[in-house]
Amino acid sequence: MEKYNKKPEYWERAKKILRNNDPVLSKIISATPNNQYLTINKKPFETLANAIIGQQISVMAAASILRKLNNKIPSISAKNINKLHHMTLKSCGLSRQKILYLRILSNMCICKPSLFTDLKHLSNNDIIAELTKLKGIGEWTAQMYLIFQLNRQDVVPMLDIGFINSFKKIYKINDIKSKKSEQILQSWKPYSTVAVWYIWRVIDPDVVQY
Repeated sequence: MEKYNKKPEYWERAKKILRNNDPVLSKIISATPNNQYLTINKKPFETLANAIIGQQISVMAAASILRKLNNKIPSISAKNINKLHHMTLKSCGLSRQKILYLRILSNMCICKPSLFTDLKHLSNNDIIAELTKLKGIGEWTAQMYLIFQLNRQDVVPMLDIGFINSFKKIYKINDIKSKKSEQILQSWKPYSTVAVWYIWRVIDPDVVQY
């Protein structure tokens, strides 16, 4: 499990380039402790399950559900989720729809053990296309997988409300699709993920990890 809790090999290089390209982001990077960074600390199924649980609810609400789930099972895995009774899942705070989504994901992982290994070698767009075939996984959830499970370096989750609100506030921009916004986003390439991670820190100093 050597890959877990490691800093991405591109991280320091990305910080240097982003600091040079974006003076606003440079201040945020400087204010963030060097021992904080994007990493992988969950198995693939757990990353997707966490993202599904976190859909359209607050970070605190998602954390509460996960705490209750972790009290019911030794770990969040496809087999463990699949064994839990519908009412047990509901008692943890999961909606009917999210229970369905987790069941679909669990069954897929059990029936196709190579699912995550197969995904690893695909492009970002192809991974999103494959994951969004599953009911309950949309573009945002797939992008959380790209960022937190695969640590892909150039992902901008344009459907992430936290990121959008933080971006607008930091750069004093009303329209995320404005020319100024496009120029800023372009200046982050090919390390957009790193920029996004630091933008998240402004609204949530605690490092959220899917």
